Amino acid sequence: MPVVLARVDNRLVHGQVLEAWVPAVGADTIVVVDGALAAQPLHRVVIEGLSQPRLEVRLMEPARAARFLESDGARRKIVLLFSDVRGATEALDARVTFDRLNLGNMHPKEGSRQVTPSVHLTPEDAERLSALRARGVEIEARAVPAERSPNLAPFLDLREAER
Repeated sequence: MPVVLARVDNRLVHGQVLEAWVPAVGADTIVVVDGALAAQPLHRVVIEGLSQPRLEVRLMEPARAARFLESDGARRKIVLLFSDVRGATEALDARVTFDRLNLGNMHPKEGSRQVTPSVHLTPEDAERLSALRARGVEIEARAVPAERSPNLAPFLDLREAER
């Protein structure tokens, strides 16, 4: 499978991803999967302009990302980046395949609950993550590879999260 990391990170491509995750997983490609951003030419130029000699950075909407993973991407080691949990869910619905989802940076929002210093989940996030988990996706929360993920089960069980 070409996906070596699937990550939700509000900041998308930034130092933590480039300096910690890419080397740790041996990635040669980052694919930002976001339909709204992909529809805006300026965002595409800015994001894809982050490419380096040994690291290609692409911006795609979910259906195009699925086709890419099945064709050209099949020979690569890919980091998938989503700006939010909804984007990861939409990608999986579009047949973008990943078996683990890393929650890296999710900024606080109204109604969110802090899970780690850098991850805050809303009830909607928790519901979507529970649905992803039911579809066989393992959920973890780590800002950098050296961290251990906390037990997320209490945060993903809506009855527990509301206590």
